Amino acid sequence: MNMKNLKVCYNQFRKNECEIINTRNLCNLLRLLLVVLLTCNLSCKDTAKKKKSEINSFFKIPFSEIITHQREVNLSEFANDVEIFQLENTPEALLGAIEDIGLTSDYIFVMCWAQPILQFSREGKFIKQIGAIGKGPGEYNICLKMSIDEKSEQIYIYTTEQSIEVFNFNGDYIKTIKFPALASFMKYWVRGRDSTFVSYFEPIIGNEPYVFIEYNEQGDTLQTIPNYIFYDIEEQADPPQISLFEDQNFAYDFEYKLHLKGCYNDTIYSFDKANRLVPKYFIDLGKHKLPPDLIYERKWSRPLPGNLIWTGVHETSDFIFIPYGYHFNKIKLESEKKERGLVLYSKKTQEGVAIIETRTGGFKDDIAGGPDFCPTLAYDNVALMVVSAMEMKQYLLTDQFKNKNVKFPEKKEKLNQLKRIINENDNDYLILVKF
Repeated sequence: MNMKNLKVCYNQFRKNECEIINTRNLCNLLRLLLVVLLTCNLSCKDTAKKKKSEINSFFKIPFSEIITHQREVNLSEFANDVEIFQLENTPEALLGAIEDIGLTSDYIFVMCWAQPILQFSREGKFIKQIGAIGKGPGEYNICLKMSIDEKSEQIYIYTTEQSIEVFNFNGDYIKTIKFPALASFMKYWVRGRDSTFVSYFEPIIGNEPYVFIEYNEQGDTLQTIPNYIFYDIEEQADPPQISLFEDQNFAYDFEYKLHLKGCYNDTIYSFDKANRLVPKYFIDLGKHKLPPDLIYERKWSRPLPGNLIWTGVHETSDFIFIPYGYHFNKIKLESEKKERGLVLYSKKTQEGVAIIETRTGGFKDDIAGGPDFCPTLAYDNVALMVVSAMEMKQYLLTDQFKNKNVKFPEKKEKLNQLKRIINENDNDYLILVKF
């Protein structure tokens, strides 16, 4: 082969090699582009899924629809055990009227009017008093509200001295928190998160901008939940009224997070992952909701329709309990209805069931044979109810108890033995229902 032909062959080889290299580069580029597109697509899907999940995390409980179909509901339909025990009767642990209860995995804390906070075991055995009544260090006067922080094992007590006294689970005094906003008489206070506190108050004057306000320990405002009920001073009730209904709670703890519900607001708020107070779910009262122009803080003489309902709320891992009753007749000065009700809403099935309304308004205890169960407090997979010794004694003497068929006859027999020795002046009994 001569030099000329050799050169032609070489050039043709280089041309073919370049085409092969370009083809390979193009394939690699296409592969890379495909990977980028797939990654972007998956990322977009994950983002959309996350946004959709965040949107769908808020839900509505169709309360007004659920209570149109009432029936007798047994505890065994959703619970597997019931414990009934008395808070121990010792001289230093005699209880007055229970105002508040805190439940943790190991302890029961009880707040009574003008008494120190009392600590019991989960079986009801008395452990100790938390602090003492007085005006010295580590002492306090009347407790208005108690908050339990199980993570830090601390107890926060809001007192009539407009201060928050902090103790640990061992009963040791930690500190006193005091700032100007605590001095407002019309507010209730609970622990928020970490070192924050949340105040709550209804529209007494008619121009309050907020229902809930979160503060830090220095008294700085961190975030708020607005008030949507406004009215002129001429409409204010004389004297000013504060709406307080039995079983109605404006705050509860679930999964170590504070949950908030105003008296006239049926949206429940809680903290999200960024510690923002956001709506969590909504109880739709429908035609049973009290209209803003008929709230109690406005002119007292306005009559109320008889079908208006107030609610409380408690939450466990699987269920939301909504005890309810009917509003007060402001003309007759009595409740519109004596009957009370209870709705059980399953978070898993997104379905609810309503009991037949009765004077006690609770589930039938077909497990241990105790009184009808209406929760006072909920914690993880346990709900709790307080029954006075007098109420327990009266119940155990009824035909309702005598004729009740139960899942565990030995538990009923213990109650049967109890009626012979129960003293109506003894400490209260607690009923714990386990799911």
